[in-house]
Amino acid sequence: MTLPLRRHLFVALAALVLSACGFHLRGNIAMPFHTVYLAGDENNAVLVDLRRQLRLNDVEVVDTAPQAEAVIRVIQLRKEKDILSLNAAGKAREYRLFYTLAYAVDTPTGKTLRAPDRIILRRDITFDDSQVLAKAQEETLLYNDMENDLIQQLMRRLATIKLDTAQ
Repeated sequence: MTLPLRRHLFVALAALVLSACGFHLRGNIAMPFHTVYLAGDENNAVLVDLRRQLRLNDVEVVDTAPQAEAVIRVIQLRKEKDILSLNAAGKAREYRLFYTLAYAVDTPTGKTLRAPDRIILRRDITFDDSQVLAKAQEETLLYNDMENDLIQQLMRRLATIKLDTAQ
């Protein structure tokens, strides 16, 4: 068997295996509504990114609730940092970072589309007194990663809402 033929067979086999396992590139998420009002702090970085993601998925973010098909209420958005372990000197050696988003989705008339729910993300980070600046940057990167993960999880949850079965 020649080398080009082997390559073509390998590529075909790889494509077959990836398609069989359900793999596909992340694309637009089919949202059940076309207009949404996002109730929360306009300047919050997470909500700014959420607005951008909604627009990328062909959802118009409107300025007032009566114009929208759905109202996303951000009940709580909180970052936390807890000590996970201490070293022999009693100083923090590991931290656990938390990012919590509590939200609910309603119609403009007040019917519940999604009861209040919560997304909680956790990441562990080690700490070293000799690398304070690097660890601070690592913490910032972890929080940014958590924000992206939070938005993606919320977008997937929003896609499961059924507008015609409002309570």
